[in-house]
Amino acid sequence: MEERIRKLLKELRQQAEFDRHEVVAKGHSDAVKLALFRDGLPAYLLRIYRLDTYSRRKNEHDFIRQHYTNGVRCQKPIALEAWPELQLCGLLLTYMEGESGEVVLPGLSSEEQILQGEAAGKELRTIHTVVPETEINGYERRYVKYLDKKRKFGELGLRFHKQSELEAYIERSFGLLRDSPVCFQHDDYHPSNLIFRDGRLEGVIDFSRFDWGDPWEEFFKLPKYTCAVSRLFAAGQISGYFDGKIPDRFWEKYNLFVALNQHATLLGSSSNGKVQQALEKIETTIEGHDFAGGGPPAWFRETSI
Repeated sequence: MEERIRKLLKELRQQAEFDRHEVVAKGHSDAVKLALFRDGLPAYLLRIYRLDTYSRRKNEHDFIRQHYTNGVRCQKPIALEAWPELQLCGLLLTYMEGESGEVVLPGLSSEEQILQGEAAGKELRTIHTVVPETEINGYERRYVKYLDKKRKFGELGLRFHKQSELEAYIERSFGLLRDSPVCFQHDDYHPSNLIFRDGRLEGVIDFSRFDWGDPWEEFFKLPKYTCAVSRLFAAGQISGYFDGKIPDRFWEKYNLFVALNQHATLLGSSSNGKVQQALEKIETTIEGHDFAGGGPPAWFRETSI
């Protein structure tokens, strides 16, 4: 890989001016990430992928450009390149300086955590203004995805806390999604992919997992990832998304999306040897949510926003 990267960097100098590079080890992306420096400062981020992902990377490039044009605080796409002889492709973006929310948020005051959460909610709302060019049946697509997770669960013999009750709730409640709108989903929107500078939200990174679906589905990431960093930020994100006027219908769908994600949480952990941790997290999540009543979860109520 090192030799192939050396060759593609040589070719890339025809597209962008830089004098050295450093590997970026942060994050959980499948991409090899390089920071490209000019005059001692990071100027670009190069994300390198297998060539067989080029079609998806092309879509990612185009959607990031659309978000950038729409005013989303994201990296500006500079170029998308393919190197067939190297079996690689690369997405070149401007570099966004700062630190991730995981690092910054715990050090902010309670008020600032809420305010920055509100800013993140507004960014997410703008991201959701992008809709598919061709019609997508979000209801059917999401139900098929759920059934596929259940099937894999059965094949692996996995079980989690109150699984039968949760699955019965999902079947009773799935009709909530029958008329759901479908929009662009970042699909990995949490503090690790939010960059801060001087304690303020600088922007959003890593759109590589993008998907299509109900805009409110993005919020199941709050109890899964964000609350462990800052519940106040998580609550602020919801408040900011709705300009402080959270519709009652939101909590019903939020609870359903949280329920739908529990199978995926355990499936993902079963492949990396963290099953017990996942089981404990699932139990905590289920006990902290009002699936029966359809109201806000305990973590949100405790923030008093």
